[in-house]
Amino acid sequence: MKHLSLLLAAVLVWPVTTFGADDDCSYIGSWFGYNADDEIAWTSQANGHNNSSGTMLLELPGFDITFGGMDVVNATGNLKGVWERTGGNTFSYAGYAIGTNGEGDAVWAVKLTGDVAVVNECDVLEVSNTWMSIYFVDSENDPVPIWTRDPDVGPFPFAPHKGYRVKLELP
Repeated sequence: MKHLSLLLAAVLVWPVTTFGADDDCSYIGSWFGYNADDEIAWTSQANGHNNSSGTMLLELPGFDITFGGMDVVNATGNLKGVWERTGGNTFSYAGYAIGTNGEGDAVWAVKLTGDVAVVNECDVLEVSNTWMSIYFVDSENDPVPIWTRDPDVGPFPFAPHKGYRVKLELP
């Protein structure tokens, strides 16, 4: 009976102590993000069958899809990509998007890569080492996939920034 009591106590305590440790944090979830100036800038969602790797969606609603003057671009999708655990609470990601003209033809492709650390009791996402590369589409000469060639612009860095886990708050 004594051994059963000790085993039961260990089983009840283990998940609580492990869940709170930053080394066991999961990237899976929804995140609400700010740029380096603490302005609201992005949302993302990381999914996966386990805590080792998965897919991601990154939305940048204020992103200038014309890059300051490419008037032919009138639509883009969210960045979609993949992530992978690189350490206890660290992960790397790569996301991709395309910009299209009025006829729906691709004008550019974007690749965004970076690293994240899930910290502060698993509720804060520290984003670092973020790089964006831009590829202007030449459908007759580009390799498939396009990012196997050198980018036309970049890669250029983004300053470290943070995101916060989205939680359900019931009234």
